[in-house]
Amino acid sequence: MESPAVARAPSRGETRFAIGLFLACLAFHFWGVQVGWQSRNLPGGEFRQAQTALSAYWIKQENNFSLAYPTPVVGKPWSVPMEFPFYQWTVVVTSKVTNWSLTKAGRAVSIACFYLALPAVFLLLRRWNVAPAHRWIVLALLLTCPLYIFYGRAFLIETMALMFSLWFWVAFERAVAERSKLWLAVAIVAGTGAGLVKVTTFLLYLLPAWVWAAMRLWSARRTAWKTDFLWMSAAVALPFAATLWWLRFADATKELNPLGVAFTSANLRSFNFGWEGTYFSADLWATKARIVAEQLTWLPALLFCLLAGVLVRRRWREMGGNLLAFGSVLVVFPILYAHHDYYYVANTVLLLVAMGLALVALAESALPRWAVWAAVLLVPAGQAWRYVQHYYPAQRAISPGGDGLTTSLRALTNPGDVIVVLGQDWNSMTPYYAQRRGVMIRNDIATDADRVERTLAMLDGEKIGALVIVGEPDGARWLIDRAAARGLGREPLYVWRDARIYVPEARRTELLYAILDNPFHEVALAPGVVVPPEDLSARWLDVAKLRRWQQRYFSGMTPQPVRVWASFGPGMDGSSGHAMYGAHPVTRLVFALPAGRHTLRSSLQLPLEAYRVDLADVDTTDGVEVSLFALGSDGARRQLATRLFNPRANRDDRGSMRPYEVGFTLEQAGEVELFFGPGPSGKDNRDWIQLGPLKIE
Repeated sequence: MESPAVARAPSRGETRFAIGLFLACLAFHFWGVQVGWQSRNLPGGEFRQAQTALSAYWIKQENNFSLAYPTPVVGKPWSVPMEFPFYQWTVVVTSKVTNWSLTKAGRAVSIACFYLALPAVFLLLRRWNVAPAHRWIVLALLLTCPLYIFYGRAFLIETMALMFSLWFWVAFERAVAERSKLWLAVAIVAGTGAGLVKVTTFLLYLLPAWVWAAMRLWSARRTAWKTDFLWMSAAVALPFAATLWWLRFADATKELNPLGVAFTSANLRSFNFGWEGTYFSADLWATKARIVAEQLTWLPALLFCLLAGVLVRRRWREMGGNLLAFGSVLVVFPILYAHHDYYYVANTVLLLVAMGLALVALAESALPRWAVWAAVLLVPAGQAWRYVQHYYPAQRAISPGGDGLTTSLRALTNPGDVIVVLGQDWNSMTPYYAQRRGVMIRNDIATDADRVERTLAMLDGEKIGALVIVGEPDGARWLIDRAAARGLGREPLYVWRDARIYVPEARRTELLYAILDNPFHEVALAPGVVVPPEDLSARWLDVAKLRRWQQRYFSGMTPQPVRVWASFGPGMDGSSGHAMYGAHPVTRLVFALPAGRHTLRSSLQLPLEAYRVDLADVDTTDGVEVSLFALGSDGARRQLATRLFNPRANRDDRGSMRPYEVGFTLEQAGEVELFFGPGPSGKDNRDWIQLGPLKIE
């Protein structure tokens, strides 16, 4: 894979141009990875990001840096290790040292790993005799790659695995070729890190290393191949041994969990490596083609580079080798690369190196310099534009993370509680955003009574804070009954979208009031749940001492009253889109105001049913007295204004929402009372008066 002789060396001006391009692209990348930095959600592969973040959260909470690290998503024991926790440990330590949130720390670690991978690519380009000045062009493509901006800051192990794998590739070749003990040490450390952090990424970069090793051994078959083989073996012995040890340790840990056994290497083999039908699946290949075309780069730039590589007829072997390695994992892991776009963090660097080599070939050709550098500028600019068009809108949104379900679970359960969820697969998002340990039960497992019973039995000694049933999965009733045996109610307390949430029976009333006091997004009481009656009628109420949801009766008033008295209790109707307060006589609203000139503005309404012409006098309203009083410190009441609101006798009072405005002056700070009393005859038949939004200025 040696490059032909270079036809044109870069000039000093071209070197400066290439370095300037690299620095501009580095600045763009640094800006891009900080877009949405304050957001606590995890856009892009959130299902998998949440799993990594959940592990980091509980490692930090429990200060648990064991190899069987916590990932409380499928019950006890809480560990189902998927990868060696080097990334999670680094995130937790970074969070503690910097006092950043775990989300920021996770992003920072991923970004740092990506930047630390760039020098490896720079050194790697030496193997194809790429001039140092031209290497900056290739790195510029990596920095403007839409995928590496969006996923380069994700809460994922991907960039760390990529960093280790690239450094292994470089160090492996340098150690063998130069007989360098230093490079051998780098290869051993980087290879061990790559194999432990993510073996599928390590396997990808073993491929070009093996091709290089095979070619070198063949060319030296009659001379020093044995020495080369010993150096190669020394470089991979510990990484291979550590990877195999970790896989066995992780599998043994997973097998301790009735649900975690599904994540062992044997049970995931078909999903990881596919089967015959997946290698030729048109749907899977269409998905992979879409990801390549839409997310990895700018498609016109990719096509241009491929065309340039063919027409210039330079470096096509190197380009072809990188493209072959890029595509190899699409075949070896047919399902993973179709279902998870973040997997492309591992191999997209190979695609970009191939594209960069095409631009290098142009720079080395005899083409006019203006045409070459225009092409060199076009590709990273197109990729930057693709990022802004495709990823930027999703990344810039600021979110507190989670949704109404996770917010409610975090508020309504205790920190030590366990949540059981059926109908969300093994999705770590719910336990992560709820900050609770979870037992996520897949729909197809819910019908395995023995397996689920063993899972629940292992929770003895733990307190189940909530059971969440999403949709209408099979086995739901059986699971509800088993949860009820552990203290949960048999009927849901509240719902969120198509999820029903069951809570401990002993806390049902307490949690009901908590839901009423805290309007969680898209959360409502379950059908049939009745709020326990509380008699608030015919007595003075201190508004500040009411429950929070009861204070919402006065949400349409500014300021809110300090005391109220209502014959039938306070009530508010917001169905019209406005807060309409039911002021049926006798109602008294007391407001505390500063001294000075004030204006009370509101509106009044009596429905037509209160004064229909076909009603007898005894059955109809005779109006409502609406008066405003200033209250003295001695209890005296001084009338500021009064009127009889009577649509039966006064046409101006008929219709919807008649304006009501009163101006008055208080010589000193004090209280005023808005009074609603019966009409002249003293009866309150059909006095269904409503007070619109009120404001006292």
